[in-house]
Amino acid sequence: MSKEDSNVRWIDEANKTFPDRPHRALVLEPGEALKPALVEYWKRILTDGYALAPGSRTALAIDIYVRTFEADETGCATAAFRNSLNRRAEEIGEFRLRSDHFDLLQAKDEDDDAFGRRELAWFLERYAVFKEALKEKESWALYERMHSSYPLKIRAATVNGFFDFQPGETGFGALPEDDRRLLAGKEPRPEDPLETLTAGVLDIPQMRLVEEVNQALIQYTPEHFKTIHCTITEGLQQGQRALFYDIRCPEFPDEGTTAANERLHTAATQLVEHLAPQQGTFGGIRIILNMQANGSWLHSLEHLGR
Repeated sequence: MSKEDSNVRWIDEANKTFPDRPHRALVLEPGEALKPALVEYWKRILTDGYALAPGSRTALAIDIYVRTFEADETGCATAAFRNSLNRRAEEIGEFRLRSDHFDLLQAKDEDDDAFGRRELAWFLERYAVFKEALKEKESWALYERMHSSYPLKIRAATVNGFFDFQPGETGFGALPEDDRRLLAGKEPRPEDPLETLTAGVLDIPQMRLVEEVNQALIQYTPEHFKTIHCTITEGLQQGQRALFYDIRCPEFPDEGTTAANERLHTAATQLVEHLAPQQGTFGGIRIILNMQANGSWLHSLEHLGR
């Protein structure tokens, strides 16, 4: 594929959410080789994405919309940048690749579980080609340029969620639990009875998000911290919504930090997104953890700005 050909076949498609930021689509001819097209696809994604502010390109989410029935449109792969709060970047549309390589028809007599297992294996085969194309010299150089300026996490969608694409590794990260159960021929996870029984009374998802923040704090801070104070507030960084941290131990006031590692930031981002989805509506929280004599931890959470 020549540079001229790739430029001609990139077209704009309407972005209903942000009309002034159209999606960019590369449309392949029937039967056209996938890997060379994916190299061009990666080059466009990584070139255009590099111009975004770092806070607007902390992650890239890849998904494949499979054509499973004859009446469906041709299958399409999409890639969209996510910002530091795991929301789609508003400054740029998504990148699309339309090709019959993303067609996987379900047979009339094929039950859904059998098709689901076949589809999951198919997803992994396609994503392996995505990775091969990314590792090509031209596209890999662009990835390294972006990743070195600000870490870029890539995740790919399957039947039941997302997994870590792990660009620099040979394989992929762990599949979602329901995908693993599907491959093993097991039933999907049942609904959480605690969440069902307490609906409207307790916010079980919030409790679990808070617990993950607590565990991330305990893992991140030095072992000699027996009391942990963590304040999380919202602000702007390069014009984008961002989180700011103040992590301290009263007994060791000189060992505090305003930085968070990846696990803590991911957990805090998910909690803030749950508490206050809209920018400017998060008043801040203060978490206090106290280690007990038996090694367990007690915690308290205070909402600030209320």
